[in-house]
Amino acid sequence: MRTKLCFTILAIAILGLFVGVSLAGAETAKGRIVYHFFKVERIEVGDVPGHVIGVADGRGLTSFDTGEVATMLTKLMFDYTNGSGPFQSYAITSFEDGSTKVSKVQGTTTALPGGISTFKATYSYIMGSGRFEGIKGTGSLAGKRMAPLTPGGPADCYLDFTETYTLPTR
Repeated sequence: MRTKLCFTILAIAILGLFVGVSLAGAETAKGRIVYHFFKVERIEVGDVPGHVIGVADGRGLTSFDTGEVATMLTKLMFDYTNGSGPFQSYAITSFEDGSTKVSKVQGTTTALPGGISTFKATYSYIMGSGRFEGIKGTGSLAGKRMAPLTPGGPADCYLDFTETYTLPTR
């Protein structure tokens, strides 16, 4: 029994060491993404009034709290009823040095009066290149779209984000 207890304590200590080492290298970033949807396609589902599914392409700039600025491309899929509902997107953030971060986003849109919508979402990094090769991490974001997401209409948006990620040691 005493040997089993010693092995358990040793295993917990080793696990704590590894967790402490991986958290020590974690980086946190905050910032704002300002972007515009330049292409929107949607179709009526036909089950209830106002239910649409669709896709959209967006482009904009990501400003980090460090002062660094990067471009952002997003591919959005949505399932909205009267402007509210779930969405999923992929975002590619590209930096001046050619490095990239690619994230998968899952969130919810809530339509407000006057055509404005709010967003809340979480995301995880699925890959990176250059200085972000091997990135692992997650983040959360919240923001607004200043007009309805309609084909040909203005769809300017902003998102404030916070993320934590790690990079492999090189």
